[in-house]
Amino acid sequence: MDRTHLANALLTHPVLARLRPFLSGEVSVVGGVVRDALLGRVHIHDVDLVVEGDAIVVAEAVAHRVGAPVAAHPRFGTAVLELPHGEGHVDFISARREWYPSPGALPVVEPGTLHDDLARRDFTVNAMAVRITGAQAGALVDPHDGVRDVEAGVIRALRADAFIEDPSRIVRAARYAGRLGFAIEPATRAAAAGAVPSLTWASARVADELRRVLAEATPGPAFSVLFGLGAPGIAPDGPALIAGLDAARAEFAEWDPHAAIPPAWALRAGVALDRPARDAVALPGWVRGVAAEVADGPRLGHALDRVERPSQIDRLLAQAPLATLVAARAVGAPHILEWWTSWRGVQVGVRGADLIAAGIAPGPAIGRALTALRAALLDGAVSDVAAQRDFAIAAARREQA
Repeated sequence: MDRTHLANALLTHPVLARLRPFLSGEVSVVGGVVRDALLGRVHIHDVDLVVEGDAIVVAEAVAHRVGAPVAAHPRFGTAVLELPHGEGHVDFISARREWYPSPGALPVVEPGTLHDDLARRDFTVNAMAVRITGAQAGALVDPHDGVRDVEAGVIRALRADAFIEDPSRIVRAARYAGRLGFAIEPATRAAAAGAVPSLTWASARVADELRRVLAEATPGPAFSVLFGLGAPGIAPDGPALIAGLDAARAEFAEWDPHAAIPPAWALRAGVALDRPARDAVALPGWVRGVAAEVADGPRLGHALDRVERPSQIDRLLAQAPLATLVAARAVGAPHILEWWTSWRGVQVGVRGADLIAAGIAPGPAIGRALTALRAALLDGAVSDVAAQRDFAIAAARREQA
């Protein structure tokens, strides 16, 4: 895309066109929106604006004019505006310089220029800007040859120490390479691999990047890159397992549109990471729980291979969390479709009150008898209500004997 078409694409971008009349000072759109416009891709929901001045003041003025909530973060000179009806998420960033007091720590920031702000970014393909206000509106600012690298299809770090400075960038590089189908430039790849010993999933920043990878439409390529870099805890067959898991989740959603299936990204953590990584990752506890349930899928699949009667299958599957059922289905476990769509809904035609009326004393024997009746019904040992009643009464009496 030539520069004229790039400027037109961004100045008419739906989010930018809506906000532009209310912006003041020197404001530029930066990062992924510019990169994706060069690639001919639509990038709407997450927009980064750099303000050469006080971004919070500008964001609050815009929020007032468009009637949108804004959250300010004075420590970093940033603000987040959420457009109504899910139309877009806009980060306003005061142009700044930054430095890291230690690897993985939050940066120390101070005011700077647009060029300073681009220089602090991670990769050349994200270190471009297009001015959207002022006399130079529409001008591309590309001090690090990002256009060249977009055209070449490579991910290149801005600095040799980028990954030591912030190990989460290792995961981010893999995410961009996987999403865009880009190669990591050799020196950048070597630097990333060299910094892998400092990569820990227990870091909140690293785990947040991992969550973004897990939430990609197709995360497999990024995990292949991470495995190739030597990132710890990455399952070598993760991409294939993720594809199978996604297919199984889609099947469950088709069988039962109202099923409370965990989010795809949380399920994927159960096959993308090995157990030590799953246990250590700084993701919410419920995500680690879902991942552990997914990891139990193959065990459930093996157990299903050893049973045949519907009642035995029902006993196994009724006890399993939904995430484990999805994972078992993903590895080809039998009987799950029949159980989910038919057997699990089977109801007996006898109630506890019927057994009490027949002279069975109230107590746990009634519950055990009805459980046995359901198993017999699933296995075809009883059918009509009269036969079910006789079976349940006999079973209850045996329990009470």
